[in-house]
Amino acid sequence: MNHREQTPDVPEHLQDDEDLHSLVDTEKALLWSEQQESHDEHIQNYRTKRRVLSSPFLWLTVFNIGLFAVSAFMLWSSRKQHRSTQDLWRATSFYSPILDRYEISKITRTTNGTLYDTNPPSILRARTGKEADTEWHRIGDHVWPLIISADDVRALGKDPEVAVKIPEELGYGSDAFIAQTEVFHHLHCLDILRKETSYEHYYLEKEGPFPGGAQHQAHIGHCFDILAQAIKCTGSVDLITFNWVEEWNQPFPDFMNHKVCRDFDGLLSWVNQNAMDPEVFQKMRTAPKGYKVLPAPGPAV
Repeated sequence: MNHREQTPDVPEHLQDDEDLHSLVDTEKALLWSEQQESHDEHIQNYRTKRRVLSSPFLWLTVFNIGLFAVSAFMLWSSRKQHRSTQDLWRATSFYSPILDRYEISKITRTTNGTLYDTNPPSILRARTGKEADTEWHRIGDHVWPLIISADDVRALGKDPEVAVKIPEELGYGSDAFIAQTEVFHHLHCLDILRKETSYEHYYLEKEGPFPGGAQHQAHIGHCFDILAQAIKCTGSVDLITFNWVEEWNQPFPDFMNHKVCRDFDGLLSWVNQNAMDPEVFQKMRTAPKGYKVLPAPGPAV
């Protein structure tokens, strides 16, 4: 039987050769068109990316961003690794115009921590005497205030309308406020407590029998309090080791510590050279007319 073999997946009514060839040609045309479109789209995307990547503006932008990042890192690294001593003083202080005017040296020294006095004796351990009084006066009460500006007063968190200003007629201009360097007040307070241990020698005649008048007692309490606050604020973390010593039935602390210090003598000298004229301070007895005057200090209520 003359029988024509059917082509798989082709409908029976299209088994004729001409119809079949027409269908195959149509499918090939459609497939080529889809492939060509896909190829053209790929070429277009490639050309677009190439144009972007070859743009001078793009690479200039990338270069500038990279340069900025490297510069910022180098600046940060430099500041972190090379902070000056003055920067470290600023980091451990509230605002002080002294740190903008005077470069404070850093020194190392060993504490005189002996239990009994040294030979020669330390003048700061003496309870009474002209030599001791002179030394404590030199490092405390003898140091006069500095001159600062209204901007300095504000930076200190204080009000220029309340802080004492030197009258212009006394020769310091129109923007001159007085300010004491705190370390000298601390030493003044320590001197007051030194004298309290020899009350009869320093205070009996003026204050009467111990503990003296109300203002004297308030002064002593103020000095205990202000020094304790200062010591707690600085919070030294230097460590004290211990030794075995004769005639002592437990480990004995070795107070001979190595210390990193601000150069006190250099600071004292600079403040003395830049302090206000003591005679001007002594002329300032009453507040100028119109100046704000605070209530007198008195007992807590």
